[in-house]
Amino acid sequence: MKKYFKILLVFAGLILLLTGCGNKSLYSMKTDLSNEKGLEKLIGSMDWGPYKLEGVKIKDKALEIKLSGKAKANQDEAFKTSFINGVVLLVLTDAEEVKYSEEDLYFGFIDKDLANEALKIKYGKEVDDYKKSQEDFDKLIESLKNEKFEAGAAKFEMME
Repeated sequence: MKKYFKILLVFAGLILLLTGCGNKSLYSMKTDLSNEKGLEKLIGSMDWGPYKLEGVKIKDKALEIKLSGKAKANQDEAFKTSFINGVVLLVLTDAEEVKYSEEDLYFGFIDKDLANEALKIKYGKEVDDYKKSQEDFDKLIESLKNEKFEAGAAKFEMME
């Protein structure tokens, strides 16, 4: 009986160690649009909130992401999720634009110019600045998650 207890204890410790040491940052999945498997893995690892990811197309330097499902969360949360994911994809890929397609979307696209404007106003850096440092990228994502977004007037507090 003691032998099984020791094995169970070692197994539980190993699980805790592996879980605690896991890289929670998407930064390690940084890729370019020509790497389909890497892109699939990155986009599949992202939280799409109230939507379900249906597919991805690449046209020139634009990512077209097809989503499905009506937003079960409120409009602001759906907008926030789409904005943050767009910024993540602009930083971690060489895309110039991220377009979303679904009938009931609250946010249709984000391009590098829009992202740069918002990030520069609030944080003093642009998309390309976040490509250079995982630490800065992780801080950005954490900060964006803590921002208050208002979708109804196509405005969010971080722009003020």
